[in-house]
This record gives sequence, structure tokens and C-alpha cells, in this order.
Amino acid sequence: MRQKCSISVFLSLILVCVSALIFALLESARTAGVRYYLQTAADASMDSLYSNFHKELWENYRLILYEGVDEQTVEKDYMSYIKEYVDNSDIYNLGNSKVQVTDLRRITDDSAFWFENQVLEYMKYNPVDFSDSATNFADVKNDVEQANIMQDITFACANHSKEAAKIEKSLMRISESFNNISSAKSKLEDCIAARDTSGCRASLMIIESEANSLGNKLQIYEEEADSLNESLSRTESELRDEWEQLTPDNKVIFETRIADYRNYTAKDGARRTELISKVEAAKENAQDMAERYEAIDRIRELDADDDADEIEANWGFLETSCSNISTPAIDFAHGMADENKENRLESMIDFLSKDIVSLLLPGDRHLSQGRVDKSKFPSSLTNTTSANETDLADNLLINEYSTRFFADFTDNADKEFAYELEYIYAGFDTDINNLTATLTSILALRSGLNYMHILSDSEKMEQVNNLALSIAGSMGLPEFSMLISCLIISVWSLAESIADLRALLNKEKVAFFKMKEDWRLGLDSLMNSNPNTLPDTEKKQKGLDYESYVKYLLLIIDVKSRDYRIMDMIQNNISQKETDFKMESMIHACRIKVSAESYRVFSNLSIGGRELISLAPSYELYIETIGAY
Repeated sequence: MRQKCSISVFLSLILVCVSALIFALLESARTAGVRYYLQTAADASMDSLYSNFHKELWENYRLILYEGVDEQTVEKDYMSYIKEYVDNSDIYNLGNSKVQVTDLRRITDDSAFWFENQVLEYMKYNPVDFSDSATNFADVKNDVEQANIMQDITFACANHSKEAAKIEKSLMRISESFNNISSAKSKLEDCIAARDTSGCRASLMIIESEANSLGNKLQIYEEEADSLNESLSRTESELRDEWEQLTPDNKVIFETRIADYRNYTAKDGARRTELISKVEAAKENAQDMAERYEAIDRIRELDADDDADEIEANWGFLETSCSNISTPAIDFAHGMADENKENRLESMIDFLSKDIVSLLLPGDRHLSQGRVDKSKFPSSLTNTTSANETDLADNLLINEYSTRFFADFTDNADKEFAYELEYIYAGFDTDINNLTATLTSILALRSGLNYMHILSDSEKMEQVNNLALSIAGSMGLPEFSMLISCLIISVWSLAESIADLRALLNKEKVAFFKMKEDWRLGLDSLMNSNPNTLPDTEKKQKGLDYESYVKYLLLIIDVKSRDYRIMDMIQNNISQKETDFKMESMIHACRIKVSAESYRVFSNLSIGGRELISLAPSYELYIETIGAY
């Protein structure tokens, strides 16, 4: 009997252990299933959450983004999806679910890195035609930068040429005074011989007036000469960094130009010494004028019959005194042969350098008066996280995206803020300022390219040199002729650039690197035209349009600024319909932590399982899920 009882107890214990083992294994399998179920539920809920992309963003700008606003909104929206899975977990027996956003990536985060990713994903599957490009894209950015640097330096040189012309004009004024003194002295001698007191007085007054004016004219010369020296030094200092960025060929061109200016200013010391000496000598002519006038007055007062001897004595004094009048002349080469042409060049460059929009605006167009409040735009956000460097190919695609989705001046868009592409480049809050900045930059680009074309064209350079020689004249300094040629090239390239921009705004095309047949303005027609107008030019359809030039400008601006300004325009346009729309609320990716409580099933069914296995009736699961477009 004792043996039979022991067997029953032993079998009972075996049954309990086997039951606990079987149900523990089942519970373990179920726990793994719960975890997989919760992970599947979390991932599916994330997919459901990210299916709520913003319709306007996709239809108008091909961006897929979820309007999550903030962490609390994302958690609330996500919870509405995960709750369905928890409430219907059946055998997995889930409950008390919680969600927490542990990481959120807005489209405006990380220096617009996520925005670039989305744009590039769209553009890579949308063919881009670059067949009308000016050159291969590996060199485009360098070409644009070189042209802009060239423009800065050439127009600095043009201003120095104008300063040199002022020096020559001041020398001409001094020389004119010397000549007037000499002519007046000759006339004075004739009047003394003819015993003409009125003529003598008039001649003396001319000599005195010219002698007294020489001090001021010499001062003007000295100030102009000092100003040129100072401005040359300032230019060399301010443009040194840009100078170093020039290609070797371009650097040689402008080193030669600067050498011409320095050769010219090197003459100043000797010229100034001679001028000071001769001006001082001429100024002495005015010292004895009172005695000469008194002699003339006495001659007039004396009776010709009674005081003939005394009259002759006064004439003798006058003749002797006037013979001592100095008639200096400038011995060194100076001045210019055709001051009118030089003045015309200066008038033209002043006219072409004024308000660019008024020069270029087509007659049938009115400027947009649009204005935006930038304080609420993505570009006003503070973001210190650095994005990865965008390579040239990606930059080209993003720039192409900009021109596809945003209007520019030539589109004549019916919008309150109409010059969107110009805003992406310039970033001002008004259409007028953005258009002005963009046109100014294209003008600088075209001026630099046109300047380089003139230098490379022997026929055009021959025209330039001939005109420079006709202005400087054979009696002037050879160095001055070189400086005038620099001014001519600057005026010609600027005028051609103005004509180019007018063509672009009229939806014509302009070649990036011009050939002879692409040139619009002849030098003769330019010099013979009204200085306040430009001659009409022939329409051409070979080259790049306005939009393409703006894309080239976008290559040289900060990519982060460009990306945020694109988002500015997206927000500006969509907010016209959805007043509370903000790009900052658009979510690209997020990481969510999900927790839920699960109640044990199989371990509770085993005989004594809870006591044997020492398990709590419930346990908590934690999983993470990531969603991104």
C-alpha cells in the first residue's frame, strides 16, 4: 500500500512539472508572438500615420510630408491607429498602451537636409534636359565666379580711368590758363604799341584773372592725382582676395592693366614739380598789376597836348613792366585731343550704371509691388546643425526644381508675390528688390563675359585702340591712351550687357560665351547714339534664356539659404489657401516608442505554474518604430 501511494505522488509531481513546462513553453511562444504582434501593429500604425501626407504639397510641389505640427499631435494621431490593434489583440491580450515620440525630423531641420533628399528623389526620376547648357557643369560655377570677379575689377579700373581723365582735364585747364596769359600778353604788347589803354586794361585783367586762378587749378590737379593714387591702392587692397581667385590668363590681363595705371601715376612726381614751379612764376604776374593800372589811369587823365612827355613816360613804364610778365607753358605730354568723346564715355557709363530696372523694364510691363513677411518663414528659423555638402550634380537638380515650380519675371505670373525665383536667389522681402538684385547679378555676369570677349576679339580691340588714340591724341601720354581703352571696353561691355538683359526679359536668348555673330552693339553705333538711350538690336534666339541665367546664379549662393527660400515660397503659396500652414509643421521622419501591457494566459493554466515559475500575471513590452518618406 505504501508503494502504490508513493507512485501516485510521484506521478502527480511529474504531471505538475510537465504541465508547468508545457505551459511555460506555450507562454514563451505566446510572448514572442505578442512582441511580433506589437511590432507589426506599431509598423502598420506608422504606415497608416504616414499615409496622411499633405495633399497640396504633393500636387503642387511633389513633396510627401505629414502635417504633424509637434510631438503631442504626432502621439495623438499615432495613438488612434495603434489603439485599434491593442483593442483587438485577442489571444495576445494587450492593454494599457502608451506612445512617446523620441525623435522628430521636420522638413526644416538639419539645414534642410531632408528637404534636399525629397527634392532629389523626385528630380532623379524626372528627366532634365541640359542640351542647351553653356558648357559642361563641372566648369559652370567657376565660369560664373570668374565673370563676376572680372566685372568687379574691370569697373574698378574704369573708375580709375575716369579719375585719370580728370587729371588730364585739370592739366588742360592749367595749360589753358598759361595759353591765355601768353595770348593776353601778345595782345597787350599790340595795344601798347597802338597806345590803346582800353585794350591794355582788358589784357591785364585777363592776365591777372588767369594768374589768380592757377593756384586753385593746381590744387585740383594735386587732389585728383592724390585721389587716383589712393584709390588704386584701395582697389588693390580690397580686391586682392578676388584677384587671387582669377585664372592665370585673367590675372595676367589685369596685372597688365594695373601696371598701366602705375606707370601713369609714376609720372606724377616730375609733373607736379614742374607745375608748381611754373604756376608760382605765373602767379607773380599779378603782383605789379596795381602800378600798371595806375599808369593806364594817368595816361587817360593827362592832356595829350600839354603832357605829351609824361604820357610817353607812362607808356614806357607800362611797356617795360609788361615785358616782365611770365608766359610759362607745360613742357610734358598732357591732355587729350577729343574731350567731347571722353565726356560722352563718362556720360554713357553713368547712364548705364543708374537704376537698372528702369533701364531694362519692357514698355508693356509693370513692376510687381509684392511684399512678404519673412518673420514667419522657414528661413527665419535658427538651425545650427550642419548639413552634408551638396555636390554639383545635386545642386543642378535642385536649381532645376526651382525653375520648374516657381515663377520668375518672364512668366508674368498673376500672383501677389510674383518674382519667386528671384526671391530664391536674392532673399529680399519685396519683389522690386529681388528683381533688382537678380538683374544686377546677371548684368555683372554678362559684363564680365562680354569684357573677356572684347579682349579676345582682335577686330574689336582694334576699334577700341583706335578710339582711345583719337581721344588721347598723339601729344598725350601713351599710358593715358591705354587707360582710355580700358574705359571704352568697360562702357562697351556694359552697354552690350544692358542689351543682353533687355533681350532676356523679352524672352529672347543670349549666348553664354559669345561669338562674333552673337554680338549686338557696334562701337560706332554706340558712340553715335543718344547717350541716354541704346541703339535697337537684332533679335537672337541662340543661347540661354532668362531662367537659365538665374539657375547659374543659384550655383554661387549658399545652398542652405537657397533651400530655405524655396520652402519660404512653398509656405507663402499654400498659406494663401490654408492660413495656418507652416513648413515647420511638416514631418519627414519620426521615431516612436510604443509600450503595452500583456496578461499571461498559458502560464496561468498550468497546475501550480504560477508558483513554480514565479511569474507575475502581466508584463510590459517596449518596442520602437521608425517612419520616414
